[in-house]
Amino acid sequence: MSFLQSTLASARFNRVMLVLGLIVLAAGAIVLGFRLTGGSDQPSASTSAAPAQPLRNAQGVAVHRFEQLDPEIRSTIRTFLTTVVPRRNIGRSWSVVAPSLKAGYTYKRWTHANALPVVFFPANNVDTASYQLDAATNREILVEVGLIAEPKYKMQPTTFQVGLVPVGSGARAKWLVDYFEPRSNITPG
Repeated sequence: MSFLQSTLASARFNRVMLVLGLIVLAAGAIVLGFRLTGGSDQPSASTSAAPAQPLRNAQGVAVHRFEQLDPEIRSTIRTFLTTVVPRRNIGRSWSVVAPSLKAGYTYKRWTHANALPVVFFPANNVDTASYQLDAATNREILVEVGLIAEPKYKMQPTTFQVGLVPVGSGARAKWLVDYFEPRSNITPG
């Protein structure tokens, strides 16, 4: 019998290999457990951030209705809805769109693009549209807006959700649009 064969057949060698295998298995299970449960003394970014607070307007009033939003925020929404959404005077929308929505675009490309990351809708009634505030915190504003298309497009009235986020900090922070999608019109049954 060769040295290798005798070593592999040895009861002592097999016990040592079994113990080493169990140690490796236990270490792997511990690492996996920490990964899955987040076992660490370091706080994660999501737990260390302060929770969102209700949004307050310039008068210090907690905002619960669209009309309570500061005029500048309402103007941002209307500018967005009258420019990039119907694809009119798109250049005016550049200043009201958050960097996250126009990522990868230069101003020139944004104003001349055939495809933009904003749903097209030929809105005809932005000033008379129905606006409803869904949520307003210091991190996000969500507004539902019911739009009617210009008659020549023969499109159904559609409800959209517009999302805004604060960009910048302190007195220079501005609320900019970073989300615009139609709401689902699916009804159960």
